[in-house]
This record gives sequence, structure tokens and C-alpha cells, in this order.
Amino acid sequence: TKLILLDSLLQETTMQDDLLGRFRQDGFLAPIQFLSPEETIFYKDKYREYEKKYGSGGNDKRIRGNRLFRIHMVAKWAADLVRHPKLISTIQEVLGSPDILIWSSDLAIKPANSTQCFDWHQDEAYAQLGPADKLLTAWIALTDSTIENGCVKFMRGSHGLGKLPHESRQRTATQNLVLGQVVGDEELIKTMESNIVHCELKAGEASLHSWRTIHASQPNRSDKDRIGLAVRYMAGDVTPYNSVVKEFVTLAAGEYTGDSFEIEDIPSGEYGKEEWALHRKSMDREWERRKKSKEQGLLPSHQYRSGES
Repeated sequence: TKLILLDSLLQETTMQDDLLGRFRQDGFLAPIQFLSPEETIFYKDKYREYEKKYGSGGNDKRIRGNRLFRIHMVAKWAADLVRHPKLISTIQEVLGSPDILIWSSDLAIKPANSTQCFDWHQDEAYAQLGPADKLLTAWIALTDSTIENGCVKFMRGSHGLGKLPHESRQRTATQNLVLGQVVGDEELIKTMESNIVHCELKAGEASLHSWRTIHASQPNRSDKDRIGLAVRYMAGDVTPYNSVVKEFVTLAAGEYTGDSFEIEDIPSGEYGKEEWALHRKSMDREWERRKKSKEQGLLPSHQYRSGES
């Protein structure tokens, strides 16, 4: 019995070391199977209920505006999804911390036959948080995510390039990054083309990518919606730099003993007045941060321009 337990422990340790090694080398990790078939159906159905209840646009009904963001603040099902034990345990291994915080979440929906796409960027361009190796994004697939429907694509090893200059480009119907921050060095992008990996996922799987991994996605050319949820996780010892507001974060695992962030409540119900009040408070703080960051020239594109002059 002791030999069996030791062998099992060694296998588990080897798997953990392999996961961490792959993430450190490539800057991403996929696929991670963490939802059961039953859970996958449940969460997809819950999203469809949310879309039916709060979507707008007539025949082109979908979630828009602030309701795309921080869905884990308005429904217990979404709060449970972003704190799923199997996903969190992998994130703890990769970030090397038992204490995990959620900085944000946003629905990553590409309607069938839509033109929405995202140009090459690093997630680090959207927040003044560090150290960078203590943050990552989990992309949770609630439907299959394929090349045809615009899956995320990564540049393998690009996280090793450090923090890159970004340019600000206008947000449009086709280029849908909220603050329009994209990698400014087009020659660098060309030299990295051979390192592009299309991260196709089955429903119920997730990918993890580093805060500095360059990534993008193409339009959905299929006749079915691509439904995903992007969640930004960080270790409990992450701190903001150039802080302009005290941000809200969600405790996903462990504990938070710092004072850089304000821990937000976890919803116990679904779409009630209390839940929407939590969401509104959180989003107001988020938009305040974005506004002040732009006003004070703290976005990477501002630093890029000042570096050129």
C-alpha cells in the first residue's frame, strides 16, 4: 500500500512539474479539462438564460455593455464557475500560490458569422499590476472554440519578450479590444509568425496564458456562436503600480492579507437587486480606473508615444 501511495504521489508531482514547465516555456497551457459533460451543459444553459433575460438587439440579441463584464458578481452559477476547484488547483500550481484573486471576468462571445476580432496584444497592457509572472488569464470554453469560429491564438514563447510597447487604436465593430491597446511593433509580429499556435478547445475545457503572452483572434466564420469566459487571476501577493483607485477583486481561494485591493462580496442569488448593486459598484470602480489611467497617460500606448518623442 505504501508503494502504491508513493508511486501515485510521484506521478502527481511529475504531472505538476510538467504543467509548470510547459507554461513557463510556452507562455500558455491547454487544453485543461475541468468541467464534466453535465457541468458543461449546465453552464452553457445558464449563459443562454442570461442572454435571453438581458440580451438586446432585436434579431441580433446578445449581451452588450457592462453586462459583458464581471458576470461572476451577478449570479451564483458564474461565481461557482470561476472558482471551480479543478481549475483553481491548476492555477495555484502555475502561479505558485495557494491564495488566488480574481481581478476581472468578461464574456468572450463571438456571434455566428460575425466580424469581431482582436489584434495582437498582451493582457498586461490593460492593468498596472505585477509582478507579471503572478498573473494569468483563463479562457473557459462553453462551446467548442475552433479556428473556424475564431479561437484564441498565441505566439509561443512571446511572454519571454517582456513588457512590449503598445499603440492605441480606435475600438470598432470589428476590432473589439476595450481600450484598443495592440502591440506596436509590426515587424516583431512578423518575425514571430512561425510561433503562432491556434488554441482550439472543446466545450468544458480551458486554456491558461501568461500576462505577457501575445495573443489575438480572428472573426467567427461559422454558423454557430462561440461562447467563452475570460477570467483574470492573480496570486495574493500581486500589487498595483501607478494605482489610481483601490480596485475590487474576488477571493477565489486561500486568503488575502494585503491592503492593495478591496475584497468584494460573492453573490448568493441570481440577478437580484443585491447582486446588481454589487455589480454596479464594481463596474463603477473599474470605469473610474480606466478613465483616470487614460487621463494620466498611464496606458502603454501613452508611454510608447512619449518614448518616441
